[in-house]
Amino acid sequence: MFILITSFALSLLLAIGASAWFTRRLEVLSDLWQWSPGLLSLLGALGANIPNYVASITAIIAGQMVVGIGIIIGSNIYNIAVILGISTFASPGRRGIVLLHTEAQDASLVGVLTLAMLLTTAVVVGDRFWQGSLPTGNPTFLVVHIALIGLSLLTLGLFSLLCYHALQRKQHPAHKSQSEREKTTSYQANMLWFKVRLLGEMTLALALALGSVILMVQTAQSIAARIALPPAILSLLILAVATSLPNTVVAFTLARTGRASASVEEVLSSNSVNVALGIALPLLFWFNTQSDGLLALLDGPLMVVLTGITLLCIFRRHISHITGILLVLVYIGWVILHILVI
Repeated sequence: MFILITSFALSLLLAIGASAWFTRRLEVLSDLWQWSPGLLSLLGALGANIPNYVASITAIIAGQMVVGIGIIIGSNIYNIAVILGISTFASPGRRGIVLLHTEAQDASLVGVLTLAMLLTTAVVVGDRFWQGSLPTGNPTFLVVHIALIGLSLLTLGLFSLLCYHALQRKQHPAHKSQSEREKTTSYQANMLWFKVRLLGEMTLALALALGSVILMVQTAQSIAARIALPPAILSLLILAVATSLPNTVVAFTLARTGRASASVEEVLSSNSVNVALGIALPLLFWFNTQSDGLLALLDGPLMVVLTGITLLCIFRRHISHITGILLVLVYIGWVILHILVI
């Protein structure tokens, strides 16, 4: 048991470190080429959420459907409730996160697409639970199966639209790099060796994160089997938080350095990346049903509701400290509820 716990802790630390390394290199590229907040947040989400969607895919391939889906839904709830909640206090402003008009417009489109993706995912999770009660030979089973594939394809289509939107957006004038550090970095970027080294470091960071996550999931499942920990608790409350720690570092850093809009979009983009790559993509190829009723009736809908509340705040261009505190309290209540129903 000691060896398993040590392996889990070391692989978790390696995943966090590799993701943070990737993000720092990504910020250098952002300064060099003056990326928009949308592109920065999307690429940051793809890097920081490697532990999330890789862990989910690994679990689903292994036949642990509840664990795989639970990691994503638990991570998404954590992202909105905890990461966004504490980011309101990390922002330099005293009123929490305040968005400019153009920032709010861009973030609202990201939020609408993300909300639509989460809604289709919640329906898929619910139907996977309902499908488990149907006999395989039942005609309704086949209809539901085809509908679920269609919803997964719709989710991936919405994600493609989100990526296209990020690529088409232009840099806001307020975000253009002016510091001496950025000018020096721009000079270095003219050298081929600097670009090659930068891309090499990012590739190595991704490889380290990928390997450490696979080890982390395997050791966590071994520990859970030894202590008879329910799969839902393992995925929703342990692996979900553990795999979201790199994302916490990314979003908090963006908010602390004055990139509030990028921080908000990073959280939303993280949730869209998670459901697209961690649920919709693997469910196109693996058709196991999931047997956890709370996952379908409570956790999925809560994920959608919290994202909807965030979207309303974006429309108002302000996420206050009070809102941040309430989000964290909702998360604490949700955790307590799951512990009580073990």
